[in-house]
Amino acid sequence: MGQPSDDDGRMPQPPVGGWQAPGQPAQWGQPAQQPPAPQWGQQPQWGQPAQQPPAPQWGQQPQWGGPYQAWGAPQNPYGGYPGYVAPPKPGVIPLRPLGVGEILDGAFQAARKNAAAVFGSAILLQIVISVLAWAAGGLIISLLGGLQLVTAEELSDESAAALGASVILSSLVLGLLSSVGVLLLQGVLAIPTARAAVNQKTGFALMWSLAKGRVWTLVGMGLLYLLATVVALVAIVAGSFFLADQLGITSVWIIVLVILGLAAVSVWLGVKLMLAPAVIVMERAGLVQSLVRSWQLTNRSWWRTFGIILLCTIIVGVITSVISTPISFFIGLAAPAMGDPSDPEAMLAAMGPLTLISMLVSSLFAAIGYAFQAAVIALVYLDLRIRREGFDVVLMREHEEAAGQPTRSIPGLAAAPGSVPPGGPDYR
Repeated sequence: MGQPSDDDGRMPQPPVGGWQAPGQPAQWGQPAQQPPAPQWGQQPQWGQPAQQPPAPQWGQQPQWGGPYQAWGAPQNPYGGYPGYVAPPKPGVIPLRPLGVGEILDGAFQAARKNAAAVFGSAILLQIVISVLAWAAGGLIISLLGGLQLVTAEELSDESAAALGASVILSSLVLGLLSSVGVLLLQGVLAIPTARAAVNQKTGFALMWSLAKGRVWTLVGMGLLYLLATVVALVAIVAGSFFLADQLGITSVWIIVLVILGLAAVSVWLGVKLMLAPAVIVMERAGLVQSLVRSWQLTNRSWWRTFGIILLCTIIVGVITSVISTPISFFIGLAAPAMGDPSDPEAMLAAMGPLTLISMLVSSLFAAIGYAFQAAVIALVYLDLRIRREGFDVVLMREHEEAAGQPTRSIPGLAAAPGSVPPGGPDYR
């Protein structure tokens, strides 16, 4: 077979230049057209040569972040090191291990984003606790002697014992309600904080709906903590009397050292078990399982957790005192004008409403502080899971699956060890 030829018998010549774009026939005798070179930082199309960055002039130092930061690599649009990509931040925190400032700022943003659920629940719970404590105190006093006991100028031994018993019982009731209320807040407020991390808003009704079934476990934890506190106080008092009886005045130093040692142990245990309420709600864990889980999460992170909680407590305490102290002071000044100072019973009756108002005002600002503290503890819990378990990957996957649509689930619940979602495995 002969070679193919054109009409005049000449052999066909390939296009001059050696390259032609696909789908475009070359004109005989004309050079093939070269494709336009892509701009620096753009990926070359198929068949196009990649353009190299211009070389710096002699004696000129390449500028950091310019085209000479990495030869053959496009300029980083996010800034920072070449090839660095900022971590995703779909919600109030970046999905990576958090710094102290990011935890505090994220807690404030989460509370602001879900104000009705966070502050509304905290204020409502504190009002209920204040009213119950006030009513319980009045009831105990009336049962043990009433107004005559309080207004008596001289107390008999029986009256003094009754007054002391009323004070102790009132303190126990207030301690019970406060411990249960604080743990309940720390547990349920972990839900809106965690959902805010994946840009999900949580209403008041939705938060309590997701916390359903966990409330009684939190109440049981509050009772357990109160029982442990009462047992420790009774042991300290009994031991102090025993040492004073055996050693006399020299027992004072021993008692002080023992009390300081027990206080240090209680602080250490408190930090180790600080995350248990969040575990109860976020992982649907039982009482004992949540304590063990909190202990494991805080391993090798005790000092960092303690520092964050201490800083948060100082901030909340200072702000609460600055606002509530003047209000309580003015209420105290108004007390003498509310009754006849010469009539103790009238003064006591007038002081009752003022005491309730003062307790409500203090509870209002305390509730805001407790809400912020609960959000901080929830973010510490998320941060430790991110550092130890790669929980940021789980949160990012759930955020992408939601595709910006509102959900009614607890973030990471399906990935919690041994947890069962509320309503069964198909809850999500």
